[in-house]
Amino acid sequence: MASQQADSVSTMPSENEGFKVSDRRLFTEDGDLRPDVERDAGSEAAPHPADPTPQVGDSAAQSLPMTFDTLVLSLSTTAMMQLGVIGEGPDHKTERDLPAAQQSISILELLKEKTKGNLTQQEMQLLDASLYDLKMTYLQLTKQVKL
Repeated sequence: MASQQADSVSTMPSENEGFKVSDRRLFTEDGDLRPDVERDAGSEAAPHPADPTPQVGDSAAQSLPMTFDTLVLSLSTTAMMQLGVIGEGPDHKTERDLPAAQQSISILELLKEKTKGNLTQQEMQLLDASLYDLKMTYLQLTKQVKL
């Protein structure tokens, strides 16, 4: 027992040695793979922060990478469901929730404002077309409700 204690004491660093800090992160602040990190093609290394690797959900959702286009389409689809244009669930039940639809449209408008000058032409066209369709549908439905 005394020999085990002596072994454990001898393996501990002395106070004069200090300690060593090793950076074990795989990516730089910019999200690039660090040059000193080896990456095997078959290894289970941590995914790149920009890599679309869904963790949960059904197989259809896992096959779509998360991009700006996917975000816009997701918000647009949600707004269309809230407008009652697209049915939800397995029975395709449609219900209107105009205040929620207006909020979803406002989120898309905010997204357009905050990303102005940072989008590709395709992303801007998708966002504009989605907002136009949603606003026109919302106007038609609110006119029907008032009549």
